[in-house]
Amino acid sequence: MRWRPERCKYGDMVRVRLGGVYHYGIFASEDEIIAFGLPPVPQYRDRPDRLTVCAVDVDTFCCGSILERAVYGFKEKRKKRSPEKTVAAARARLGEGGYNIIHNNCEHFANECVFGVGRCTVEEEARKRWLSRPICDVYVAAVAAGPEYPTVFPPERDREIKECRHPGLKAAKYADWELLALAAGRSLGVDIKTVSFKKTKNGRWEADGFDFSLSHTDGAVAVAVSNGAVGVDAESASHFAERKAAEREDRLRERFFTAAEREKYEDGPLGFLSCWTKKEAEFKRRAKGAFDPASVDTTASDAVTFILPGEEKTVISVSADNAGSLRFFSVESGAARLIIPEKLS
Repeated sequence: MRWRPERCKYGDMVRVRLGGVYHYGIFASEDEIIAFGLPPVPQYRDRPDRLTVCAVDVDTFCCGSILERAVYGFKEKRKKRSPEKTVAAARARLGEGGYNIIHNNCEHFANECVFGVGRCTVEEEARKRWLSRPICDVYVAAVAAGPEYPTVFPPERDREIKECRHPGLKAAKYADWELLALAAGRSLGVDIKTVSFKKTKNGRWEADGFDFSLSHTDGAVAVAVSNGAVGVDAESASHFAERKAAEREDRLRERFFTAAEREKYEDGPLGFLSCWTKKEAEFKRRAKGAFDPASVDTTASDAVTFILPGEEKTVISVSADNAGSLRFFSVESGAARLIIPEKLS
């Protein structure tokens, strides 16, 4: 759609620039331009009808500025209503209120009269800028096992969950995908049923349009979503200690940690898992090849590690392009609550 200062015709969408904003309406004649609200200028500020659909003459609409008419492109011409239907739609709404400067303004009104759908370029640009800001959100939730699980999207992931024979892993796979759906919608405004998913040779799920990472540990799942590359890994320190994995800690450190890592991270579950989860998170962020923990040097990584609040000591590391925007949310009964975990390293 382009705008030109030409002679207006019956049923045209018109606009006028008033200061830093545009005021939109539907042209019927020089004595009747129908708009949602009076022009946003001081002389009309105290009028009780200033925010209702009203008809004014061209001089009142323009306030001394130049009137422009919309010139439609090929696709827009196919979608627009006839001039008669456009004016009829505008007149049918005379006296209507409910003005909202963001979601229901004069541009929404004019577009709805012409095309049947209200839209506003300012709102759309603001939404684009909002969604293009750096985003890196991590959601954590408890795993609730059940005998049956609802169907998830895509069908390939649903089949993968249903074919899993390990009850605990099956519950975790279902929980992390449900958490992904909530996270994508809440943080990115994305309905995952509209997303194209694929599974890589290394078994990692990927989505077109955004990046995500999944992790599960004893009784809990974590999902990270971002508009940059991201990797997350969570491990239960309590479960690690209960399994007496600490008895094998020296061997694991020797095998998988670099000399610098063995010096940097303290002995014990928290120190070991701080390094290990960073290795996992860094690998997931890079998404290349098979996981070789010995080849991932966390001393050269910008991954960050936290311990989540709660009785269970859960260590979680995040490696992300947008780590400066990192936020954590705890999810219970479908409701997300912002949390501030303790940073370990």
